Amino acid sequence: MIVRPCGREDFLALMQETYGTAMSAAEFDWWFDRNPAGPRILNAAHDDAPLGALSMHFARLENLLGAFAVHAVTTPAARGRGVFSTLELHNEQEAAAAGAQWALGFTNPMAGPILVGNLGWEDVTSLRIWVRPKGVRKHGNVRRTSIAPRPRELPAHHIVRDEPYLRWRYAESPRPYAQSGDAIVTFRRWHGLPSAIVCEQGRGLNGALRHVTAQITVAMVNPGEERRFLAHGFVPTPRTIRFIGKRLTEDAPELPKRRDAWYFTLGDLDFF
Repeated sequence: MIVRPCGREDFLALMQETYGTAMSAAEFDWWFDRNPAGPRILNAAHDDAPLGALSMHFARLENLLGAFAVHAVTTPAARGRGVFSTLELHNEQEAAAAGAQWALGFTNPMAGPILVGNLGWEDVTSLRIWVRPKGVRKHGNVRRTSIAPRPRELPAHHIVRDEPYLRWRYAESPRPYAQSGDAIVTFRRWHGLPSAIVCEQGRGLNGALRHVTAQITVAMVNPGEERRFLAHGFVPTPRTIRFIGKRLTEDAPELPKRRDAWYFTLGDLDFF
């Protein structure tokens, strides 16, 4: 098995083959090549044909660089051959060489047991999803608005929301977003339901949500925000996201394993 950098056309072809759909070329260029936090790490494993691909996505935290493991693709014929593990360990080495101290991930039931069980990752905390009813329509959308970056200082460990990051993440994205005040929202189907997704929360949330037609609104609520979200009609759900991490260098700080040590929103996940 050979590991080498993966180009756009090969990656999109792997996505199409594996999932039956793929991101657009414009979205690929935005996500992989314009991230202000660091360069592209996207590698593919090859035998006689491409077997799979995996990326690491850089994000600047307050005083260190992190790398999120995202966009894993393994062809059905290659499963069970260690493709994901091989690519992940290779990417971790590249990320550490580029200055990342932590590898981080919002993982799923397929990748989580491999990362935590075999590759030295640790469970950090669980991130609970909250929802509230919004409408009755079976279809939905978001009416795009202009996005004006509003940098914020946040409690706990978080992805730095400075002007370059927010401009790249939302204003330059080919995906549609709507903003009011500090709040930024979008539309996606979440577990089959047309949903308004709260990507950045804060003042102006109700105004931003007026631009989205959906059945429910979905948010990730951080410690200290519960009363405000309850007052706005949100309730916690049984669904959580497993947040995991790994120290990439010997001098990297220990990963704090308390929920109140971290601040995340759904906009920090590559899904939205």
